[in-house]
Amino acid sequence: MRYLTKDYVTQEVLDTIGLMQMNNETIPVISSITIDRLSEDFLFNWNEVGDFEANFDRTLLEWLREEFKRDTYA
Repeated sequence: MRYLTKDYVTQEVLDTIGLMQMNNETIPVISSITIDRLSEDFLFNWNEVGDFEANFDRTLLEWLREEFKRDTYA
């Protein structure tokens, strides 16, 4: 995955959060603005330092888990 759009990343963030909730992981209550910010932050990180050969879904899942642990988006 070399080129990602913000819309694509936003949908993937929403899908991943949904899967996390189905797996009974603790997810903070977040607004649509927060979803947008999460998408922008992940996209920036992916484009700047991401490994384009990495598993996108797994990378996003682990990144969201870390972000929710830090509680910066709650």
